[in-house]
Amino acid sequence: MGTLFGRRGHNWTKMLSSKEDFTDNCMKEMQKEVEKSHNYNVLSFDRERNYFVVQETVNNNECRPLTYYNVDLQKQTCDCGKFQTFHVPCSHAIAACSHVRLNYQMFIPPVFRVRNIFKVYEQSFIGVPKEDQWTPYQGDILLHNERMRRNKKGRPNSTRIRTEMDTVEKVKRRCGICQGLHMRKKCSHRPNAAGPSN
Repeated sequence: MGTLFGRRGHNWTKMLSSKEDFTDNCMKEMQKEVEKSHNYNVLSFDRERNYFVVQETVNNNECRPLTYYNVDLQKQTCDCGKFQTFHVPCSHAIAACSHVRLNYQMFIPPVFRVRNIFKVYEQSFIGVPKEDQWTPYQGDILLHNERMRRNKKGRPNSTRIRTEMDTVEKVKRRCGICQGLHMRKKCSHRPNAAGPSN
């Protein structure tokens, strides 16, 4: 864990010095959405509330027909669902921002900013000291209860509370030939094996 944080901290320090605002992965996805947004017509329905209807002119997704989407920049929602699900502007929201000359990056959450991710990895770990250098422990000592351990092998023990109905007397089986208290195959009255057929 310490090695991982050290390596990532070093990488994010370099990213911080590159003066980039957002992470590479975030900007790659945003670039794809920007390219899609060039193929839309934007109708301004309520400019004061930043409410728009964005109409597709090129089918970016072959699974559905061309349609239009309602975009509300104030509530940060779009009918496609990406804006409110992923919390970054979708291509329809970017088209609406471009229509009113707004920078779409203002709608990207701070969690994707390089300086905020750097804060996660700026602290370093100190190596664990040897056991003989540990400070003596003065608190309570907890011991596990062996009776609470589950037996992994075999059939689990039943925890059902048994009643008089469960105590059934075992009835000894009787021979089907002489009704004696023995098994049929050990009966002395058992007829001999049949002879050869006529």
